[in-house]
Amino acid sequence: MADNYLDFSEIIANLLEPEEAWLKQELQPIRVFGAKEYPEDDVPAELADTEPDWAGVRFLQDKTDHDPQCDALGFQYSFHDDHNTEGWGRHLWFYTEGWGDASNVAWLVQKFLKKFRQDQCWSLTYSTTCSKPRVSEFGGGAVFVAAETIQSDSTNDFIEDRQAAFEAKRGEAHPTEQQS
Repeated sequence: MADNYLDFSEIIANLLEPEEAWLKQELQPIRVFGAKEYPEDDVPAELADTEPDWAGVRFLQDKTDHDPQCDALGFQYSFHDDHNTEGWGRHLWFYTEGWGDASNVAWLVQKFLKKFRQDQCWSLTYSTTCSKPRVSEFGGGAVFVAAETIQSDSTNDFIEDRQAAFEAKRGEAHPTEQQS
């Protein structure tokens, strides 16, 4: 049996205090009861044994394709100060060590851009690998995020699109072969 991996490492640079505070709030695990939400570690005693209407990380609450049964965030993160020459300043680092969900990061970053940096964009690249040299199990992809859009493409999608275009063009070049 082989293990598959999806890894990435990216940052949001030069965070201002209100941006960092908002990100920390959005990354907080919550439990929702009716219209009221509580931090996971601050649920009132009278609700402690009640099943919440929703539970998870705050920013995922409105993600339509998020599986509420899956409590995995899909990435790791930490806040840092830049003490080198990169010029990142205070930043949020997103990363994985084995498996990640780039769509969850993109969802959070899009919300961040909408709120704080509507005129900016952000990108993430990822790699997909396998613990055994299985055919077609290696690749990667990219995600591009702006305040109004999230676009992504994987190497597999790229190859499939190019093959389809090649086959279509080949069919146009040899129409008599298709009629036989």
